Amino acid sequence: MSSTSAGRYTRLLSEELAPWLLSEGYQVSPSRSGDDDELRFSARVPSFPQLTKVIDIFVEPLRDWMGLSAFARVVSSEAGEVIGGLPESAQLSDWADPRAELGLVELDGFDSLITMGPYGAFALLDEASVPGSVERVLEGVNGAVGEWFSQRDDVTKLLGLAKYPTRPSVDQEIPNAKRLRATVVLCLLTDRFGDAAGLMGWYLGTGRFSVFDSFDRASEFDGALRERFPGYAEARALIG
Repeated sequence: MSSTSAGRYTRLLSEELAPWLLSEGYQVSPSRSGDDDELRFSARVPSFPQLTKVIDIFVEPLRDWMGLSAFARVVSSEAGEVIGGLPESAQLSDWADPRAELGLVELDGFDSLITMGPYGAFALLDEASVPGSVERVLEGVNGAVGEWFSQRDDVTKLLGLAKYPTRPSVDQEIPNAKRLRATVVLCLLTDRFGDAAGLMGWYLGTGRFSVFDSFDRASEFDGALRERFPGYAEARALIG
């Protein structure tokens, strides 16, 4: 099946999904790539305006059928602006990729939250499959995916998750560096300097970092935030 087929399915999906998601407060947003085989819907979190919920939907050829996959993201453009303004030495190594979302707090695939199908995708065998795929996406949004979003809709909840990996991994002691760093910045943007300082002090003290981070990079991140946020510098000085 060709990319033309993917574009046709994407248009059909958009026609059926958009009204439902708009009624839930989502808006149609430009896809990250601009390709016609992607859809993006986003909604601000009313209780935490620095956060945006994002649903990304992709249609792609899989063997002799088209597959629909979907991802849930929590994004903060405000945190992204802060992180993007820090020195390169303070960045995670994979954020050198210009396609990376600096404001990404966390993401997960629908397939890890609900049953999607082979290869983690819902099978689009023909145009008659579109309504079923729409029902599957909405099942997630109204169920497990919606619950995933609700577990991340304020700073206190993010602080509760920040010290843990986002999914099973070889080393269960290493937190997700993107989520942890974004949580630190979100604390600073909401004047929770003590929480930010405590989390960052704990992180540096663990000595355990993912392949995208290191003690040196995390220390540079810490130092850059001290320069940017005096309240954070004071809180970190108290911790030592």
